[in-house]
Amino acid sequence: MAFYFPSLSCAAIRPRVFSVIFIIAMLPLPGGCAWFGEKPQQADTSPGPVTNFMSVAAPGEHAMLDDADFGRNIQVRIDETFTSAKGENCKRGTVRTDTGETEVVVVCQRMDGRWMMAPRVWGQGITRGQ
Repeated sequence: MAFYFPSLSCAAIRPRVFSVIFIIAMLPLPGGCAWFGEKPQQADTSPGPVTNFMSVAAPGEHAMLDDADFGRNIQVRIDETFTSAKGENCKRGTVRTDTGETEVVVVCQRMDGRWMMAPRVWGQGITRGQ
């Protein structure tokens, strides 16, 4: 059984089909340029004073620093070194403010040689920028 729609001729449908195909082809792909092998640019942030100190200090060493992320006159002490599950060299330290607040921080040396602070996940942390 064939259906016949006199109002829908091939000449009327063809431009619509091409329009729909054109619109679909112009839609952005999920992931942007990642589909074509390009990696998205990441912001190159330089490490702060706490990360800089921890990257060169040995366990037991401490320093008084000013750091925008932690505040003024903070004491940083290196507690231990360890190897992460990813095989990175890491250091765990304690940051202490002059008001007695403390926070545990970890820095790890990435495969490219840069030291980066690990995400701070131990609660709220110390009050910033005092």
